[in-house]
Amino acid sequence: MKKLLMLLALACGLNYAANAQKKVEKTPAQKAANKTEHLQKNLKLTADQAKKVNVILLAQATSIDSLKKLKQDKKTSHLADQKIKQRTAAGLNKIFTPEQQKAYAKLKADKKAKKDAAKADE
Repeated sequence: MKKLLMLLALACGLNYAANAQKKVEKTPAQKAANKTEHLQKNLKLTADQAKKVNVILLAQATSIDSLKKLKQDKKTSHLADQKIKQRTAAGLNKIFTPEQQKAYAKLKADKKAKKDAAKADE
């Protein structure tokens, strides 16, 4: 009986571990909608601005998604990713008011600082 229970526990544990590895990938539209919602909340975007921001972020998410599928070498992929992000930032800054641009720059700086701190802790 003990062996049966141990075997059952092992099977359940392996099943749990296998399912924990599965990561649900969001679609580009979902990614863009989440980022738009985040920016709308933090920058107090108007409805018109939110629509324009969503279009730009959807284009970014789609481009990055297709870039990941190409599976290029790391350096080429990183350079292309940086160009996409620069183009997105330029497009967003055209939409934002000067106050929103400052708040957006602060959001990006905070995110970078958090990422750098996480890297330092590794």
